[in-house]
Amino acid sequence: MNEIEINQNVAEQICHSRTWNGSAFEAGAWIALLEGNVVAIAKDLEGALRALRALDANPKHGMIFKVGPPVIDVIR
Repeated sequence: MNEIEINQNVAEQICHSRTWNGSAFEAGAWIALLEGNVVAIAKDLEGALRALRALDANPKHGMIFKVGPPVIDVIR
């Protein structure tokens, strides 16, 4: 698996169960992932992005998402 797939799997698990590796996450929290590891939990997108970029400045690395239920797109 590549980094994107690893991060996506972790994000899906966190949004589904609100837990990961023994940690609990609140709905609405912004989570920053790097190589499948939670590297920051923030109240807003800007805080999560700042924390992620402090660890890795490459915009092609990492993922940020908001904890919540999955959003389903409906195509008609």
